[in-house]
Amino acid sequence: MTPAPSIRQGLSRVVLKVSLAWSLAVFGVVWLAVHQKIDDVLDGALQESAEILYGLLQAGPRALPDQQGQALPAPPHTEHLVWQLVSGDQRVLMRSHSAPAQPLGPPRDDKWFDDGPDWHTYGMPFDGHGAMLFVAQPHVERSRARLEAAGYTAAGALLVGLFCALWLSRRVKAELAPLLDMSAQVGHYHPLDDTAAAPQATREELRPLRDAIVSLGERLARNVASERAFSANAAHALRTPLAGLGTQLAVAQRECPPELRPRIERAREAADRLGRVVAALLSLFRSGGEPQRVPLNLLDAIHELPGIEGLTVRVEGQAHAEADPDLLAAALINLLDNSVRYGARQARFTLSEHQGQATITLVDDGPGVQEARRLALDAALARQHYEEGMGLGLMLADRVARLHGGRLRIDAVPQGFGVSLSLR
Repeated sequence: MTPAPSIRQGLSRVVLKVSLAWSLAVFGVVWLAVHQKIDDVLDGALQESAEILYGLLQAGPRALPDQQGQALPAPPHTEHLVWQLVSGDQRVLMRSHSAPAQPLGPPRDDKWFDDGPDWHTYGMPFDGHGAMLFVAQPHVERSRARLEAAGYTAAGALLVGLFCALWLSRRVKAELAPLLDMSAQVGHYHPLDDTAAAPQATREELRPLRDAIVSLGERLARNVASERAFSANAAHALRTPLAGLGTQLAVAQRECPPELRPRIERAREAADRLGRVVAALLSLFRSGGEPQRVPLNLLDAIHELPGIEGLTVRVEGQAHAEADPDLLAAALINLLDNSVRYGARQARFTLSEHQGQATITLVDDGPGVQEARRLALDAALARQHYEEGMGLGLMLADRVARLHGGRLRIDAVPQGFGVSLSLR
C-alpha cells in the first residue's frame, strides 16, 4: 500500500492552496473595486479636461489660430486624450492633432458620455448655437490602464499570498518539530534495555502517545523476557535427556540385531537433530539474546562446525567478521541440518566480503524448491513473517543474521537449494 503523504507535506499543501485561494479572492474583490474606480477616474479626467478647455476656448478663442478644421500645431507627442470643437452644422472647427477629422458625436443640449466603437467620449455644449466641445479617450488606452491596474493588483495579492504561505509553512514546520523529535526518541527507545531512556513528550498533546508507547514497550519487554526464560529453561531441561537418549541409542545400535539397526540409526539422527535445535535455542536466548561479538575468521569457524553424518561440506573463499561464534555456529548447523533433511548429500559454503559486510552462501545438491515458493519464502523472511510455512532452521538463521545487522536470503540457484547469510 502506498504510504500517505507526511503531515508536514499535507499541511503545507493545504496552506499553499488556502493562500492561493485567498489571493485569488482578494484579487477578485480588489479588482472589482479598482475597475470601477478606474472608470470613475478616467471619466472624471475627461470631464475636467473638457471643462478646462471650455474655459480656455471661451476666454481667448481669438488667440488660437484658425485652422478651419485642421489640427492645431503642436510638437510631436502621444495624446492619451483628444478634443474637438464642433459647430452646430457638424463642422470640426478645432481639434487636437490626434483627434479624428469627423465629429466625435452629435450636438446635444446637455453634458453626456458615449461609448463608441473606438472612443469613450464626453461632450458638453459650447454655446447656444449647437456647437459642442468633445474630449475623448481611445478604448485601447482605457484597456491598458485597466490591465496595468489588474497586473499590479494580481502581483500584490500573489506576493502577499506567497509570503503568508511561506510564513505558515515555517510555522507548521516549527509546530511539527516536537513530533519529529519524539519520533527520533522512539527510534532509539529499546524497551528490553533497562538503561535506555524512555521517550519524552515536549507538548501536552504528545503525552498520551508517549505514555502508550512506553506502556507498549513495557508489555513487550515482559512478554519477551517470559518467552526467553521459557525457551532457555525448556532447552536446558531437554539437553540432558537428549544426551542420554543419544548414548542409549548408540549402545542399542551396537547390540541390536542387524535388521533393527537402520531404524535405530534414523532414531539417532532425529535425536541428534533435536539436540542441535536445543543448542541453537540455548545460544539464541542466552543473555537476553544479544550477540557476544568477537573477531572471527569465518573459514576457521566453518571448519570447526561438528560434522553431520551423510553430508559432505566444502568451503571456498575467505571472509572476516565480528560475530558471536556460538550463534553463528547454531545458525549454520541448522541450515546444514535442513539440507540433510531434504535429501542433500553435498553442500558448499562460499565466503565473500565487501564494504564491511561478510556474506556466507550455502548451496546444496538437494531437490530445491520451485521459483514461486522460493520467492514466497524470501519475501516472508524479508518481512520476518516466520509463520508462513518455513522451518525452524531458516527462522533461526535469519534471527541470527539480523542480530548481526544482516539478514537471510533465499537465492536462485541452477540446482539444489541456496541461501545467503549476511553479517554487517
